[in-house]
Amino acid sequence: MQRLLFTKIEFWVVLILFLIGALGAVGFGAAVLDGERESHRFGPIGPAALAVAEIPDTVKELLQKDLSMAAFVPDRFADKPAGWTFADGPRETGYVLLSRYDGDRERHVVELVSLADGKVKHLWLPDADTLLAGTPRESRIAEYTNWNTKHYRAIHPILTENGALIIKDHQSFLYALDACSKKLWGQTDVLFHHSTESDGAGGWWIPSYIEPTRIERAAPDFVEDSLAHVGPDGTVLENISAAEILLRHGMEYALFTAGRYQKDPVHINDIEPVLEDGPYWKKGDLFLSFRHLSMLMLYRPSTDEIIWKQQGPWLAQHDVDILDDHRIAVFNNNAYDKGTGARVYGTNEITVYDFATDETGNLWPAALEKPEVRTLFEGLFQMLPDGRFLVEEENSGRLLILSQTGDIAAEFINKASDGLAYRLGWSRYMTAEEGKAALATLGGSCAG
Repeated sequence: MQRLLFTKIEFWVVLILFLIGALGAVGFGAAVLDGERESHRFGPIGPAALAVAEIPDTVKELLQKDLSMAAFVPDRFADKPAGWTFADGPRETGYVLLSRYDGDRERHVVELVSLADGKVKHLWLPDADTLLAGTPRESRIAEYTNWNTKHYRAIHPILTENGALIIKDHQSFLYALDACSKKLWGQTDVLFHHSTESDGAGGWWIPSYIEPTRIERAAPDFVEDSLAHVGPDGTVLENISAAEILLRHGMEYALFTAGRYQKDPVHINDIEPVLEDGPYWKKGDLFLSFRHLSMLMLYRPSTDEIIWKQQGPWLAQHDVDILDDHRIAVFNNNAYDKGTGARVYGTNEITVYDFATDETGNLWPAALEKPEVRTLFEGLFQMLPDGRFLVEEENSGRLLILSQTGDIAAEFINKASDGLAYRLGWSRYMTAEEGKAALATLGGSCAG
């Protein structure tokens, strides 16, 4: 062995070996590039070379714990207990349709929770692997790496009167599940995202997309948000382009400027249907939240009219709700980015606009300031019958019931056994009557 190691080698042999190695490296690099671009010039060699090149990253991923479903500030409440904590005094009698990622199960779950005792009365376990198997995968927008049970989120689920649970993820299809989490129907013609709100007649209004974009001369990656009206059986009754609404009403400036192209200029995150006439709106109107424009709009689909719109003072807002016959309120994220990273001014707020007085303000400044509610994106609120608020602080994995002065009546930290908080999925309050009716319809089978 020693003799072999110290044998003299001619220089020309070394040179030839070097050239062969260099040519091999170039060829391997070309094959890797071919595999990555899926151009198939090298046949099966391309994907094989790509797989070899990805071995270091694959090994690294296997050695590291997957924290992609952890909250964005997973250790913010490290000193607080996991699960529900209730303050002393009378408890809320309603229910929460709690949508959350279970860090121990490593999957998303939906739970119908009684606020009287904090116990889960029914449990759904959506199986994205089964639901999404064999479905179309032709979208430029969808994040297909999330189309599996380990990474799927059931965003803003809603229960129907017959006990069906309506779910979707962002940029995914819409499904109805039975009490045992089995598929009743699926809508796979278009992708859906963000909120799901009842139309008052058994259907829903849900943000969606127009793909490919219909906007003339727009780049292929332009995100054309839309307003999808879905019937009780999952049929898409209409799908209205938000960009076309703006263009028809002389608002091209909100979509395209010469300064900088924004592929997602609107970003609808909530559609709030008007369910009864009032002095400032009519049944069938829609309140729309355009996050990237910091704009709220009251739109009338029946006549294609913009009844009202306003930009600010809310910033990157979510979740517009109707308070009474002349006021609306919005979850104001107070989020901004001045080129040095996205941040929140202080805390989130619940901002109110009064159509009767044309005034905008924060009527309950302590409500989110005192408990330091601070979610950069997502987040929602719901006013309860007794005047308190249900607030979801998605980025930190926290759900709260708050008084108008910010006192915490109930708090849920979505923490797993590893001590980290995991993501929430847009939960929803249900009255005691709604919760009891749902449980009666669901029955005891498959109950959590």
